[in-house]
Amino acid sequence: MRIVQLLFICICCFNLLNGQTIFKINDFKAYETNLSLVGNATSFVNKLVLTSSKPNTKGACWYKERSIDIVKGFETEFTFLISQSDINHNGGDGFAFVIHKQNLLSIGGFGDELGYKGIKDCVVIEFDTYNNNEGSKNHVALSFYEKEKGDYRKFSTVHEIPEITDGNQHFTKIAYKDGFLTVYLDSYLFPILSTKIDIGEKINSSDGEAWVGFTSSTSSAHAEHALLTWNLKQFLPPPDIVEENIEVVNTHEIAVKNRKLRLRIWDHNKIDGDVVSLKWGDEWIITEYKLTADKKEIDIVLTGFNKQLILFANNMGAIPPNTASVEIYDGIETQTIVLDADKQSSEGVLIKLAN
Repeated sequence: MRIVQLLFICICCFNLLNGQTIFKINDFKAYETNLSLVGNATSFVNKLVLTSSKPNTKGACWYKERSIDIVKGFETEFTFLISQSDINHNGGDGFAFVIHKQNLLSIGGFGDELGYKGIKDCVVIEFDTYNNNEGSKNHVALSFYEKEKGDYRKFSTVHEIPEITDGNQHFTKIAYKDGFLTVYLDSYLFPILSTKIDIGEKINSSDGEAWVGFTSSTSSAHAEHALLTWNLKQFLPPPDIVEENIEVVNTHEIAVKNRKLRLRIWDHNKIDGDVVSLKWGDEWIITEYKLTADKKEIDIVLTGFNKQLILFANNMGAIPPNTASVEIYDGIETQTIVLDADKQSSEGVLIKLAN
């Protein structure tokens, strides 16, 4: 276990230096020492159970190795499974993704408190599966703690979502960037929720840092609420580039068959000190990176119908312009293109989902 833990820490450090991934968890048992499990939460090899299908249980899971910088913004994606719903109530009460400024042993109450009510200074995405006069038993809600009133406020509720208590796996992607919170559920095409919110102000974070994790609870209505995968990344700050002074031209257009893509970038020519940054839509995925002959690998996701990938030059190598080979793998096919950039112009590629 010690070897696994040390390896995990090394991987995290490498990614933070060269990218933005904080962690990716597929085997919760292997990463148990990096998590704070509270209440009935239990880790297994293939899942993390927040609550088992028993009445009046509650559980919480927090990533404890480091807090996240909510000023820079973050993105998380997780796969969950709600199963073994009780016969009388067909399951309850749900679970929540929680951003907070309390301690790593925090947990809230049972039933419709979803394991988070009782945790002050928090912003929450609820996955609520029991109708407590809320309009439906299958909805997602954005809530936060209002310190002025000493209570929790539902800021936004979405009822038109896929049925999440059907015993099938579901995935969620949550992004917070430039003061906007966006939530996707079972689709990367259209978000189910997108709103402007100052998370730092809502959770009373004076240093811009926060803890993240999950809570869940049951009542007489109960089900097993489990996480199957979880990853978290921090957005990179922008590089020292004045974008408005640079002409961007799409020189390529490629179609991919899957939304989850693996990108590799390297210098296929003479290694001459080229330093580049790479922008994916409105997100910097590489900043001020010195190209080598070795392929740097990054996982990206295509949301929406298409997205632009642009190469920017941070310097001029010995042989201008800066040139990089870029490889896009969609799980089926690998497509390779070459992009150039200098201080006045940048080349890009438009990546779209094949029909």
